[in-house]
Amino acid sequence: MRIGILGAGGVGATVAGAIDKSGEELILIARGETKQKVLERGWILESERLGNRVIRPVLVSDDPKEIGVLDVLILGCKSFAVKEVCAQYKDVVGEDTLVIPLQNGFVTAEQAEEALHRGVIAHGFIYCLSQIVEKGHVSNVGTLLRAGFGFPDGRKNEKAERLAKILNDGGLPTEYTPEVLRLVWQKYMMICGNSCTFLYYDMTVGGIMESKERLDFLRGTYDDLERLANSVGVTLPNGIKEKYVEEFQEMPPSAASSLYRDLKGGIVPNELEQIIGSAVKLADEKGLEIPYVAAAYEKTKERFCK
Repeated sequence: MRIGILGAGGVGATVAGAIDKSGEELILIARGETKQKVLERGWILESERLGNRVIRPVLVSDDPKEIGVLDVLILGCKSFAVKEVCAQYKDVVGEDTLVIPLQNGFVTAEQAEEALHRGVIAHGFIYCLSQIVEKGHVSNVGTLLRAGFGFPDGRKNEKAERLAKILNDGGLPTEYTPEVLRLVWQKYMMICGNSCTFLYYDMTVGGIMESKERLDFLRGTYDDLERLANSVGVTLPNGIKEKYVEEFQEMPPSAASSLYRDLKGGIVPNELEQIIGSAVKLADEKGLEIPYVAAAYEKTKERFCK
């Protein structure tokens, strides 16, 4: 298969590291300095789970005509860029191209569909602790590594089944499942709830842990997000909220979400609207009160977005 990865950051490189072992035709969609670095020295991945490797895609390009129509397109860019890059590279997507967004949040499959108007759009997610060392060089740390994608209607797709096997064989545990929306929302609850709490109190894990009130706020965000998931027909597993509270308490005191660090660092654009704003918007549409998430959103805009 001709498998394209759009985005050379942490997600893209990690997925590429698993695909690289398969011998499939791997194409990186990248531009500027990243494109040049990969062409000169390869795409460098350091990974405890996947192994250290230099990935050499068969093509590194930002030209849709040169890339041509792909069998699979994996979206590894930041969530705020999905609509823009899909519109820019829509010519690499044919009617049967499988498109898998792996961004944080629950809106990216819909955004990809709106921008592309064709292709077979799946829902997807990934857990990986990856960061860019420099352009074209990514470090994936720790053992938290798994992904999944699928279609809520349960349809079968040969390319999706084949891709899941490629990723599993390459060392990236991957589920191809009709339960994908539940899994997307599980991840979203953790990322959104944690980010809301960091941003509301302007503190990392250590500061949150010092106060029962702050931990109760964290639990409140999880309650909000569970009710929001229920409003769209998604039922989350019993006990997941307390599981996430326990995992939060086990984090290093200096830990925080990437969204919190981006906003603290004044980085623009960022994923505030995709990770928190989208929840507030959906709640408004459903006539649902989500007081903890809404309070975090308003305080974040007031504190960081002046």
